[in-house]
Amino acid sequence: MHSRIPTRRLAASAVAGTAALAVLAPTASAMEANAPHHTQTVAQVQAKPTAQLTVKSYTTYLKQQKTPEAKKTLNAFAKLPAGKQAKFVKYLQNRDIYKALIDQAKGNLNRKLKVVDPYNRDVKFVTEVTAKTLKGKSTKQISFTVTETIFGIPVTSETLNLRYQVFKGKVTGTPSANSEIKNVNAAITLRKGKVARTGHTGLATASTVWKAVPRVKSFGKGVDKVQEITANTRNWKAKLANR
Repeated sequence: MHSRIPTRRLAASAVAGTAALAVLAPTASAMEANAPHHTQTVAQVQAKPTAQLTVKSYTTYLKQQKTPEAKKTLNAFAKLPAGKQAKFVKYLQNRDIYKALIDQAKGNLNRKLKVVDPYNRDVKFVTEVTAKTLKGKSTKQISFTVTETIFGIPVTSETLNLRYQVFKGKVTGTPSANSEIKNVNAAITLRKGKVARTGHTGLATASTVWKAVPRVKSFGKGVDKVQEITANTRNWKAKLANR
């Protein structure tokens, strides 16, 4: 079984199955013991934030990015009516919305979890957990992703991956872990920190900190988030929370 742990969101509907997160949902890459400290491209960082994000400046931003997700977002954004484009850009620079991008969940290995939480009619948060067994029964892998979408278009996706070994019914050794970020929100630069991981007392854990640095003054102060996974031989718990 899998379940949600209550959060402060407005509503939730869970869908278990094989459906993958659209557009921005990253796939688990090869695990690394320590993911390198990383920031986004120089084009996404500004020394002095501008006053606010506009439809024109956001379109320019997307055209300047060289990532597949930016290209997909640009195509989808261009198809929106003018009114929705204006609302889309307004949502991007709303700090309260990004702070609300949190979740907690728990479940069993070898099950998938997908949850859609509406922030409002236009903005939704999508949580997806994939927990599976690799290489017979000795290797376990968990991928935990939380994504913000606006009018169905993914704009920010934060992922934490954990891989660990099980021997004779117990967690053994030091697990490996890494993190991934997909961001096409021009109001913030997302910086990912070092991934910490431990394996002790029958548990494998991974955690990291995300730092949202404003690129526009309208966003306000920056926001830090912590993302964590804890797992044993049968179950897992995961959360994304404001720090």
